Amino acid sequence: MLSQPVFGDRSLTQAFYQAVIHRFDDPLSLSTQALLRECNLGFAPSPDGVKTFFIIAPSLDKAEQLIAKIDSILERVAELMAGVGQVALCIVPPGSEAEQYVDLQNLEKVPADCLACKIFTIICADAASDR
Repeated sequence: MLSQPVFGDRSLTQAFYQAVIHRFDDPLSLSTQALLRECNLGFAPSPDGVKTFFIIAPSLDKAEQLIAKIDSILERVAELMAGVGQVALCIVPPGSEAEQYVDLQNLEKVPADCLACKIFTIICADAASDR
């Protein structure tokens, strides 16, 4: 009899995603690495079920700086995170009620209606060459 797979184990999944996030910014430019260190990173499915890599920036200014570097970020996500279909670059809107009580270290408590996000679709090199 085969043993039960452990892939459903939450702690294993969390350890895997933490390792991926830890390695994510290694090959990126130093300025991009510095920006990403100020952000919270994580994974969640979109309402349509698309695996999404979330970057939650601490301010609109930092988010705009990341948008300027989004091509290298999308390339890195495509390279390292097979199956992730989009990147969501988010901020908690300044002056919102959520800004005072949201603990960004615990993303499970961030109300979805308190985030402003820009979604970037990841286009794999293989898919792009088929077009």
